[in-house]
Amino acid sequence: MTPRRLPWLELAWTRLPPLAGRGVHAVLLHGTPGVGKKGLAHDFAEALLCTSKRADGHGCGECGECRLVATFSHPGLRWVLPQAVAERLLPQASDDAAEAGEPAPADAGEGEGKSPRASREIRVDQVRALSDFLGIAAFRGGHRVVVIAPAEAMNAVAANTLLKILEEPPPATMFVLVSDSLDDVLPTIRSRCVLVQVPVPAAADCLRWLQGQGVADPHAELALASGAPLAALAGVGEASIATETVTALYRLLERGPSLSAAQIAAGVGRDPAVSACLRRMLCWAVDLLQYRAVASVRYHPRHSASIARLAKSVDDRQLWEWLDALKAACRSREHPLNPRLVIESLLAGYMNIFVEDRR
Repeated sequence: MTPRRLPWLELAWTRLPPLAGRGVHAVLLHGTPGVGKKGLAHDFAEALLCTSKRADGHGCGECGECRLVATFSHPGLRWVLPQAVAERLLPQASDDAAEAGEPAPADAGEGEGKSPRASREIRVDQVRALSDFLGIAAFRGGHRVVVIAPAEAMNAVAANTLLKILEEPPPATMFVLVSDSLDDVLPTIRSRCVLVQVPVPAAADCLRWLQGQGVADPHAELALASGAPLAALAGVGEASIATETVTALYRLLERGPSLSAAQIAAGVGRDPAVSACLRRMLCWAVDLLQYRAVASVRYHPRHSASIARLAKSVDDRQLWEWLDALKAACRSREHPLNPRLVIESLLAGYMNIFVEDRR
């Protein structure tokens, strides 16, 4: 589940309770991925449904309403999420739970006996299902809250269906949309929402929080996540690889033109974490490009000396081709046929981006 009550969200939070008081019916939280927007939406939903709000506008976290919100089972709260997001936030989410207000997998019920890949799209049937939810009286005469995340995941038909609902919003209902990419949200939907930007927090706040979460190297993870703390924490979680494995990968990358096939075979583990390795190699490629352009690095400040040395012997065309190969691998990273072969192949491609004589 997404962490909540994050300290750096207080500034954005102060804008939300007054909006509810003004009768606003739709809010769109937007900002960089990994800063806690879904957690903020969850907090707002709790506050709207709570019967004993705190002085700062937050829900009390203790009443029956708040306990139902915390378990995604409040009858007055409906989450609309792509299946892939629902499975990540609620690993035990089921169709029955979805009927009670929990995030419902978008592909539920399709292909009996099959295990389709989790959808990353919000489909029109999910939005149309809101009609039943909105057509009944609010639970205990209170609010109804609909959280849609990410809003840009709605396909065109779903987005236009939601637009019709927003044009004539039902009473005592708040729509909370969450977006990682505001420009990809239908403009007519944006125009019917109050936009609330959730900024990237200060690095010091992120580092303190990551240290409290037990992240071994918060500086490195925060740099890899472009300053987004939840993305940094997720990167640690998805990595699932030992520190020595990460060290081995960077040792191979730092060899640059002196890297050999034998070293790759010896340095790549038997079952490398593909997502974690790809993320680091992508950031390494971008840092090489950035150093060649402006003599600075973004993701690997602790390896800046190595990147500066390697950037001198990089062939730009080959580097771009390697970056394309990394992006292609990312598209299938969740279902690699052979994890070790994927990483070895990409490292072999890395060998070819240098122009030095390898004899």
